[in-house]
Amino acid sequence: SQDNETCSLSIQTDYPYAAAVIMTLRLPSALNFTLNLRIPAWAQGAGLSINGTRATQSPQPGRFAAIRREWRSADRIELELPLMQRLESIDAAHPETVALLAGPLVLMRIVDEDTSASSTVTRTSLSAAQRDRNGRHEWQARTDGGFLKLKPFLDIDGESYSAYQNVLPS
Repeated sequence: SQDNETCSLSIQTDYPYAAAVIMTLRLPSALNFTLNLRIPAWAQGAGLSINGTRATQSPQPGRFAAIRREWRSADRIELELPLMQRLESIDAAHPETVALLAGPLVLMRIVDEDTSASSTVTRTSLSAAQRDRNGRHEWQARTDGGFLKLKPFLDIDGESYSAYQNVLPS
């Protein structure tokens, strides 16, 4: 509700698996208000468009993008949150023990009988893990003994997994 008017915001997205978040406003009449969108700290290079026009200022990671304007019904806001892959160490004392993240997702190493627990992976190889091209929520990273299979925690179903891997320098 805005100025005692019923308003709605519909969202189309496959987030957190896809970077695009598309929002459409439904308003009874034109209204002036501020729409605040949280930009996660990890979202370097985030982008924002309104009705197909790119915002002149890029959203700042770790802050809110405050958009004040006269909104009309069917206005479309497109938020792009790049799902950059990055490594995060378990702590400062163990920089070689890392987790792979893709945007907000922590990618877990799937451990099964076909995966050698002793396989080693480099920092570069783990950082360059590739997402499955068939649309599954899986990634692969090359090791000295083949490939690691990685999945987001929310897609693990009864599989053994590990969030952290020991990596060798690249």
